[in-house]
Amino acid sequence: MKSLLNSVELTARAIVWFARQVVIFSGIALMVFMTANVIARYMLAGGGFSFAQELPVLIFPWFILGGIVLAAHSGGHMAVEWIYDKLQGGARSTAFVAANLVSAAAFLVLGYQAYLVGEIAGIEHSPVLQLPNSVGYFALAVGSVLVAIVTLAVVLRVLRLGWDYRTNTESREVAL
Repeated sequence: MKSLLNSVELTARAIVWFARQVVIFSGIALMVFMTANVIARYMLAGGGFSFAQELPVLIFPWFILGGIVLAAHSGGHMAVEWIYDKLQGGARSTAFVAANLVSAAAFLVLGYQAYLVGEIAGIEHSPVLQLPNSVGYFALAVGSVLVAIVTLAVVLRVLRLGWDYRTNTESREVAL
């Protein structure tokens, strides 16, 4: 059992590392493509790069979902902390575990539904790059499953080690 919990914690850490990379690189890509396109609009007679209009639509969902995974891991995504302060001992941990299990289940359902819609949206393609329109839906599907995994990792940590080992939910900036 202990090795299972350790592997879940390692998996959550790997997911967090991956989400950080997604946020950093997709953020850089968004800035580079959008800045280059703005410059090209003023410098080129054609008014910019035609493909640069489609790239933000394809990259932005990954950027956002990477951030959602990081927020879920740090306890800042849809956190409802005030109720935990009103409870004591086992009731507080039980409420935390129940709320996070419901949240993880909801994200798994969302991920599955996003996958189904992505399958349908994949029929259509973007006009210039000819990439499937399912990219955003698949980003949502992947991100939702990753949020569910990191949420379940926190639940297992609280069940194993206690309330004090839950994720910190203080309101502050979190460095990537």
